[in-house]
Amino acid sequence: MNPPPLDDVIAAIEKHQSFIIAGHVGPDGDAIGSGLALRLALEALGKEASLVSSDGVPPACRFLPGWQSVTGTVSRQPQCAIVIDCNGLPNRVAAPYHFIENARYKVLIDHHRTSRPIFDVNWIDASQPATASMLYQVLKRFPITITADIAQCLLCGLSTDTGNFRFPNTTPESLLAASELVSLGADPALIAFKLFDERSLESTRLLGMALQKMQAECQGELMWTALTAGDFESAKTGDEGSENIVNVLRSVRGARMAIILRERCDETGPVARISVRCDPELRADLFCEQFGGGGHAAASGCRMRYRPFAESVQVVVKAACDWLQEDHPPLEFEEGKI
Repeated sequence: MNPPPLDDVIAAIEKHQSFIIAGHVGPDGDAIGSGLALRLALEALGKEASLVSSDGVPPACRFLPGWQSVTGTVSRQPQCAIVIDCNGLPNRVAAPYHFIENARYKVLIDHHRTSRPIFDVNWIDASQPATASMLYQVLKRFPITITADIAQCLLCGLSTDTGNFRFPNTTPESLLAASELVSLGADPALIAFKLFDERSLESTRLLGMALQKMQAECQGELMWTALTAGDFESAKTGDEGSENIVNVLRSVRGARMAIILRERCDETGPVARISVRCDPELRADLFCEQFGGGGHAAASGCRMRYRPFAESVQVVVKAACDWLQEDHPPLEFEEGKI
């Protein structure tokens, strides 16, 4: 088993002065929290760094230190691109991709099973519960103080991808890291409330619509719902209002897979955004990969374009019913060989 390329990541940071940091489309607490922590650390080292998210910052993360600094682009070409929490491909990176392509040096840091090495340095480790846990290992090697702000951002990432330490990827190491981050000033109660409990009035209305439209298939093993553009308009909210609705569906007793489909628009036009939660052995990452997406074994997402929303719903629901009847590759892997 090869050691993680920590030294290569650190060397890339030491060698360059300006950085663009980018995560995945539809960012979550791990992408935003990890990116903010890295930006704060790079600035503490005297570097120039921008965290870019063309999809903005989800409301659940708008309590993190420095979230207002997240931008949709950069004004000039940085020397080094650091892509975090996704596979680094153009359709998954939430940033103008020419800034990634034209960077003198490129670094990928990710914990998704479906990622492949495509950059100059590639640290891909699916045994890690979150990208935040990987970056914590990097930041501990820097000659800086891990401040309470950095700790808060890292714990947000770790809490997001472990489901507030309830998912099967919660390990003794992740709990130890969380303990250290709390001792450095992170606030676990605030993070848990903001990520998993707090909802706006508009998103609560949308949740009611989603539950009214909820359907059960495959003897209750599949729960799904579909929200149209009209539903979002009626609730007076955007896609951020649908955050965590899929987890409510997943909590239905007997459900092994839950799916929410949302009719939205992006730079290409109409798009169906799809979020999937399931038993890990059902491999949500592989299910979404067939539609151009990816993620984790228990939580993944994808987008479908160039077809009517109702047709996308039919295609995904049928594929999910078929998926529940099939066998899927086991979760066994070797670190660094995804």
